[in-house]
Amino acid sequence: MAGSATYPADTASAALRLFVRRLGARYARSIRVDEVSTSSEGLASGVATIGREWPLAFTVADTLALDATVEWEAARAAVEHRLDIEGRSVALWVPRGGAIPASEPGLSEVALSVAEARTIEDGRLEVRRPVRLYLRRVDTSGSVVTIMGGLGPHWAQFTNRVPGTFSLNSAELLRLPASEEERNTLAEQIVVAASQVEGDLVQVVPAEDAWTGNDLLEGGSCVLGSPRPESEESSAILRRNLRRLLQEAGNATSPTAAARALILVGAATYAEEEKLSWAIRGMDPTLYAGFDIIAVVADGQVKALLEPPRGTLPWDAPVA
Repeated sequence: MAGSATYPADTASAALRLFVRRLGARYARSIRVDEVSTSSEGLASGVATIGREWPLAFTVADTLALDATVEWEAARAAVEHRLDIEGRSVALWVPRGGAIPASEPGLSEVALSVAEARTIEDGRLEVRRPVRLYLRRVDTSGSVVTIMGGLGPHWAQFTNRVPGTFSLNSAELLRLPASEEERNTLAEQIVVAASQVEGDLVQVVPAEDAWTGNDLLEGGSCVLGSPRPESEESSAILRRNLRRLLQEAGNATSPTAAARALILVGAATYAEEEKLSWAIRGMDPTLYAGFDIIAVVADGQVKALLEPPRGTLPWDAPVA
């Protein structure tokens, strides 16, 4: 597998596979991708056949490709090659702004995490990576924790629960596990650690960074994400890139197809926080008016933004 693969893998192709899988499950139809062509950076289009009868023209607008850097692509290639050597076929979603290794021992650590990944309730894989949090008391008064890193949005749950004012460095923790019970357990560990901090010494709290993945079932692996951290600047760049892709996508669909689909691919630490949905809704609707189906693929999930009512599309009929 690894010998015939091209690195880094095409993120648009991986997202297309997830979209096709979801579409086939929704309509209980077989889907075959007949052709795919790349017209410009970040934009691919093609035709798929649904139920061996109906052609679906699709366009993939991949904002990940426009965020890539030389260093990021080199690291993606190294991780994908290492996973392929292990015989894996996964889409590994890196939280926005996260770093991936380009050499050992980091590559083997990622491969081991993928091998030990567990399937969560929604069908995605949860890839756990051991990380450390650093807790330090900065004042004996008050009862609050100021947080840098992935736990930043959760600072309020520590208020009035810790003996003093603390600083928590959670920069290594990019993404919390899906389990609410595990999140609460981590919070309790931090509260307990706060009671054990002496003077200005740093207390180390072990934790797990939980990335997501999808089992692609066959073919090589693909790493998806963006080296660009979440910020106002990254949001502005996303809107600009998306607008450019949509303008080009308007000329990339087939007028002879039974329906047209637009697949938007983006980076997100959590699927529910992806920014493509609100970005496209804030744009001129004529940019995407020619599509019957619009979906966002981020953090291992396929989310439908536009989907016709059941029975509308020609293949959406009971299977005989």
